[in-house]
Amino acid sequence: MSTSSSSLRREEEAADFEPNASRTGDPQGQPLSFLDLQNDSLGYAVKRAQIRTYEMLFNILGPDALSPGRMTALSIVATKPGINQSELAEMLGITRAGVVKVVDTLESLRFVERQKVPDNRRSYALVVTKAGLDELRRLSVLTQRYEEKIASRISKAERRQLMSLLDKIAT
Repeated sequence: MSTSSSSLRREEEAADFEPNASRTGDPQGQPLSFLDLQNDSLGYAVKRAQIRTYEMLFNILGPDALSPGRMTALSIVATKPGINQSELAEMLGITRAGVVKVVDTLESLRFVERQKVPDNRRSYALVVTKAGLDELRRLSVLTQRYEEKIASRISKAERRQLMSLLDKIAT
């Protein structure tokens, strides 16, 4: 490759990093701000926070931990003994088919049991087992540490405000 062709190639490569009107649509070569979908995006900020907090959660719980959804399901079954799968699905905001998979997993881990409901052969009452209660006790200690870690950079008042604002968005 000759010196003139290699310098021409470097100029072309450099031009790839410089804004110009043909790429940006702006005659002054300034990027178009509407192309930045992350700037001032509440949804993007919430998603980034979710990803970061999940990383922190699994660093504390370990790689083999229950998913947050299964942890929530186990907690609900423990606090509402005898709940049926339809009620659990509604509380979790998932389909009945989805809750069957969640309950199957919790049952395979021996954390919950399905018990027949007298007078209703199509419904099962869900109850937490001793192993499930032990797991919830363990998770309670670890999630307390997790909660402290994710709130470590905000005040208690800011935490309450954030919880309130997120609840407004979620409901």
